[in-house]
Amino acid sequence: MSKGYALESGKAMLRTLVYAVILLLYFIPVLIVFLHGFDDFFEFFRRITGLIGIVSLFMAIILSSLVKYSKIIFGTTYLKVHHLFSITGLILITLHPIIMAIDFGTSRLFIPNFSSWNAFLANAGRPALYLIYIATLAVILRKNLKNYWRFFHSLLYPAFVFGAIHGMRQGSDLRNVSLYTLFVIMIAAVIVNFIYKRYQLNFRK
Repeated sequence: MSKGYALESGKAMLRTLVYAVILLLYFIPVLIVFLHGFDDFFEFFRRITGLIGIVSLFMAIILSSLVKYSKIIFGTTYLKVHHLFSITGLILITLHPIIMAIDFGTSRLFIPNFSSWNAFLANAGRPALYLIYIATLAVILRKNLKNYWRFFHSLLYPAFVFGAIHGMRQGSDLRNVSLYTLFVIMIAAVIVNFIYKRYQLNFRK
């Protein structure tokens, strides 16, 4: 077996593995929603936008560890892939509380709850939404922010953790052991990714 063939075989295996993981991450939440059932389409979209939004945000974050392999896996640059998942996550996570507000007839869903630590975590999706917008705005204004935009953009990490915890505390679908476990694994992966990226940054200095 030639080195060239082994290299191409390794690339194909990596590509297949990444696509399989992505499909699984999106498939599991959708499957759980259908298995649990829903009363109307408002409820369906309320639940699915939250779950798929979190998965999309997770993908936007975690693929930052595969920057060098982006062209091999996706056939395009990392930034294009990152923006695709980021924008998808932003749209869905924005729609989630909007649909809830319309369905429940209240705008209080957009106001963070600081009455207690337990209440804050249960409703942590609210501050998560604002952190995501700050992180997105930092990218848009990166030329003006210069040395500070990366700090603000890194708010995607706590935003994801807050959003995932909110789902685990409040989401009816998260009562499913498989989905709950998936969320725990994603939180752990994001934390490890954050530590790894900080290590890389400090090592380069």
